[in-house]
Amino acid sequence: MRQIHVTIAVFSLAGFIATTPAATAGSLFSSTGAKPCFIAGTDGYEITGPASGAVNHVIRFDNKTPGASLKMQLVDDPGRADFVLVDDGTMANACAEASHIETIRLDPAAGKPELTISLSRAPADYKIYVRSARYSDQDAAALFAVMWHKANSTGSIQSADGRR
Repeated sequence: MRQIHVTIAVFSLAGFIATTPAATAGSLFSSTGAKPCFIAGTDGYEITGPASGAVNHVIRFDNKTPGASLKMQLVDDPGRADFVLVDDGTMANACAEASHIETIRLDPAAGKPELTISLSRAPADYKIYVRSARYSDQDAAALFAVMWHKANSTGSIQSADGRR
């Protein structure tokens, strides 16, 4: 069994760190006007607004759907997480260096989303830890889901218990 911890977007923790409750709908940028962009390797991932036109990925959160694409648990210990996102919100224009940008829209009403995510504090296949001034828990879960979805065909991401 191989455990992989994906730790990305770790910046200076000396700055302000805010958390957003899992119940918060949508992205933090919708209220602040900022467009968060997340870098993983050479790719950028941008959470877009609900009124965005064409996007690469549409994600719906639904804790009642038994056949969710991914079930994720929010944890309070980064050592237990499969995905850790920590930032202080100071990174401006993060996607300027990206060779490719994937756009992600969180749409609670999507009839045919690419991925449906169940996100709660209940035990789940994947565990995420989020302490971010820029990303909500749902944003972080969507980022991980898209990266998981892209990597799943190559088998490069596994949960802590070895499941893909």
